[in-house]
Amino acid sequence: MYVIRADQLLTMPQDTDRLTDFDPDGDLQSRDDELVGLIEDGAVVVDENTETIDWVGPFDDRPDHATGGDVRTIEVELATPGWIDCHTHAVFAGERSDEFMWRNAGREYVEILEAGGGILNTVDAVRQASTDDLTTSLIRRVYESVRQGITTLEVKSGYGLTTSDEIKSLKAVDAANDEVPCELTGCFLGAHAIPRNFRDSRDDYVDMVCDEMIPQVADRNLAAYCDVFCDRGAFTVDEARRILEVGKDHGLIPRIHAEEIAATGAAKMAAELGAASADHLEHIDDDTIQAMAEAGTVGVLMPAVNLFLDTVDELAPARDLLNANCEVALATDFNPGSAMTQNLGTILMLGCTLYGLTPGEALRSITAGAAKALRRDDIGTLKPGTRADIACFAAPHYRYIPYHFGQSHAVAVIHRGEPVYWTEETVSQ
Repeated sequence: MYVIRADQLLTMPQDTDRLTDFDPDGDLQSRDDELVGLIEDGAVVVDENTETIDWVGPFDDRPDHATGGDVRTIEVELATPGWIDCHTHAVFAGERSDEFMWRNAGREYVEILEAGGGILNTVDAVRQASTDDLTTSLIRRVYESVRQGITTLEVKSGYGLTTSDEIKSLKAVDAANDEVPCELTGCFLGAHAIPRNFRDSRDDYVDMVCDEMIPQVADRNLAAYCDVFCDRGAFTVDEARRILEVGKDHGLIPRIHAEEIAATGAAKMAAELGAASADHLEHIDDDTIQAMAEAGTVGVLMPAVNLFLDTVDELAPARDLLNANCEVALATDFNPGSAMTQNLGTILMLGCTLYGLTPGEALRSITAGAAKALRRDDIGTLKPGTRADIACFAAPHYRYIPYHFGQSHAVAVIHRGEPVYWTEETVSQ
């Protein structure tokens, strides 16, 4: 057992009634403090044997069993729940810097996709890669995420688009999970794009996703979620509904890529199915927002995509979602085509500057909000009994993290009660 003592401790309560009462002229700091569950001079008592949090509260109020010279105390400036990147495509091969050049010369992302490029170019590379190749590259990427404070990383398939290659990708996620100091949770995205050889028989591909891929993924326990890219140039609402329903029948929690390129009704359909999240949401309307709020479907927003694709004039309505009491999460959408970044700290800044989130709302979105997007209550918050995933930072206060962007402020990362990353200054304690 040991104690983490923080000048500022953010507990991130999972339930709050403060999401809807944003007032730009009000006391934003006090509201943020409540949203993040701030405890000044706080302490977390960690039980390594159970890998859980034993106690949380003011340092001076810690229980007797967490005092005394034989109990190690690690002192930091700021501690939060371990960060969660709840939407990534981190298992892939190759790169697409040529498309980056084309887009900057004037070609649109959807034009490249509809011409048979984009996602399908990565599909070609993944099909040529072995499971070991994919595993090795994923492990390397995960370590970069951990150094920022990330302790849970959702990883989607979707660059195989055959049964064997989708299975191969999810096997790589499963294999990497045994080798990295954080949790990887798999998401099946066989409905990411229509393969070239099914362009004239897309119904046959949907049949294959439903009749072959989903049963095999579920039988092998390779994913917790089923996702669909439902948008212009991808899958229709009817196709997405069928795929998500089949996934749900096989125990896979529904999630969806929705309304990124055009308004399709995908997010509202997903809310009707009880989806855990609807992601992107640049073109949703008020009725959809209300449906998501009532269904408890989290809005996962990815501002790096808007920046990378130069679509900052088409932003998801983050404030409208929050005002409707719809939980919001931020994620990197790390992928080789539309968001080639793993920097979740920079995503915090973009959430503030592009969407107008407060620092507290942004930090909540990668902890408690992201946990809800994954339908998890054992992570994303600091309270007795939850998993001991904790990120510690060198920062004078929590607002400093999104303010000073572009670098990691992490000095220690604890996963399942064990320090998995630390700086020399931290470990010297």
